[in-house]
Amino acid sequence: MTENLTCEQFAQYLGTVFQLHVPSASPLELKLVEVTPFQIHFATQARESAARSPFSLLFQGSLDIQLPQCIYTLGHNQMGKLDIFLVPIARKRDGMRYEAVFT
Repeated sequence: MTENLTCEQFAQYLGTVFQLHVPSASPLELKLVEVTPFQIHFATQARESAARSPFSLLFQGSLDIQLPQCIYTLGHNQMGKLDIFLVPIARKRDGMRYEAVFT
């Protein structure tokens, strides 16, 4: 359940590899390279009633393939399987970057 995930949970797995499962292909490896909490600028009452603090994740993948934005199933040894909406945001020398935002 992605609505229960927090920035702190992902932060402990920074630098580890997630397996991205795609139909009819071998899993792709995505490395978690950044976990960023967002600053909350809305009213105190709204902040107190929020289910979690918003955050983003940045993953690095292979340059061999650029995945379209989509909900993907990611597997991790400690976190298990997660369905996460990923958006390709940059093509760098060391790999494709994908972002997931949790609000």
